[in-house]
Amino acid sequence: MLLSKGLNGFSLQELAASLNIKKASVFHHYPSKNALAIELYRFYQNAFIAWVEKYNHLAPEKQIMQYAETLTRWISEKQRVCPVGALSLEWQQVDPDLQTEIKKLHELQKDWLNSLFKQMDISIPRGEAVICTMSLLQGSLQLARITGDPNLGKKNLKSYLKSIKA
Repeated sequence: MLLSKGLNGFSLQELAASLNIKKASVFHHYPSKNALAIELYRFYQNAFIAWVEKYNHLAPEKQIMQYAETLTRWISEKQRVCPVGALSLEWQQVDPDLQTEIKKLHELQKDWLNSLFKQMDISIPRGEAVICTMSLLQGSLQLARITGDPNLGKKNLKSYLKSIKA
């Protein structure tokens, strides 16, 4: 619900009803919607770390392409939105503690890409390659949803990585 409706688009009562549990059960584990969202983003952080460990045996470019494929499949096939971009439209209303967890996920991804680009021979500054890659993926995921082409991100990323090789 957080990803599809935004943080302010649902209530814990609605969440409990969709799960066929009592609202009190939700409040037993999460005293607020914000606490639930913080826990969700911590889950995403740990899931990303586990994903990186699973694929760190691949060459850097292959890791990046595998990430694009995994992210595209997770988002496109299941009609989800990117966890980092999910709350960007309501960022000013997001609690600072939740903003911190979202930024941690972003930084994990950024640091991972930075470490991969360190190992690659590229023709542009590493920081620029990192931000361009993240932006390209974010934009491609949105366009893939509009155009119905789930391979758009992978195609765009493959072209981009080829273009920045030294």
